[in-house]
Amino acid sequence: MPGARAAAAIALLAALAACTPATAPTPQPPADQLDASVAQFRFDEGTRRLRAGITNDSDREVRVTQASIRWAAMAFPTVDLPGEAVPPGQTAAFRIRYGEARCTGTPSGRPVLTAVVNGRSRTLPLRVEDPGLLLRLHTKACAEQQLDATATVDLVLASRSEMVAGEEYVPGEVVVRRRPTGGAQQRVRLVDLGGSVLIDLRPRGGRRALPGELATGDPDLAFPVLLGSAHRCDPHALGQSSQTFLLSAYLRLADRSAQRVVLPLAPKDRSRLTRVVRRDCG
Repeated sequence: MPGARAAAAIALLAALAACTPATAPTPQPPADQLDASVAQFRFDEGTRRLRAGITNDSDREVRVTQASIRWAAMAFPTVDLPGEAVPPGQTAAFRIRYGEARCTGTPSGRPVLTAVVNGRSRTLPLRVEDPGLLLRLHTKACAEQQLDATATVDLVLASRSEMVAGEEYVPGEVVVRRRPTGGAQQRVRLVDLGGSVLIDLRPRGGRRALPGELATGDPDLAFPVLLGSAHRCDPHALGQSSQTFLLSAYLRLADRSAQRVVLPLAPKDRSRLTRVVRRDCG
């Protein structure tokens, strides 16, 4: 009776499967034993980079495979983490960049950190190490978005350096160009410039040349500048500078507060400025 034997075999396999113990899920620490935090380090100021993490305050290791910040006022991406074991007292740290700000109304609600911990989605209270940080970044991002909708800002360098008052500089222009859909009635003023520890960024015409103005209806502004050595030749400055090429322009849209715009430099221009500093420092 082949059919009866087959049915008996199937029943036996089902019984054995039922007796096999199920794999127990990985234990989940309570929320108060997972300390989620976010901060912005000094060398990341002026950028969108933040440093976040989950510190394991439980008595067993955990694994974090994904994490993000959730806040109604600002967008954040989901970051994939290696998922390595995090022993008690250690932190699963990661970098995250904030995205577009939502600028309608006053920011409300508390930010939280969402994460996949031990294979399970968790929502954790987020400790902001500088309590006003996210609100300041939100205000800054909204102002940047308003300025960016009106004009673009670029730093354009000449192909050769030159000597000015006995010092070597790379001449250039901060170019503020109105967007076609940016509202021709918005005035934009360049009110200040900022260099770094090693690089001096100054108006070619001196401080009296400021502010430069993209007047109502003008298509663009080309403001002449000079870039050279800041004469910081001590070993600490030369060896420890972490924001050498974080150069800034400060612009004011209409009557709003001034906004910092980081001026990107191409690799070839960074190399040229590095050579200017090296020649100055001997």
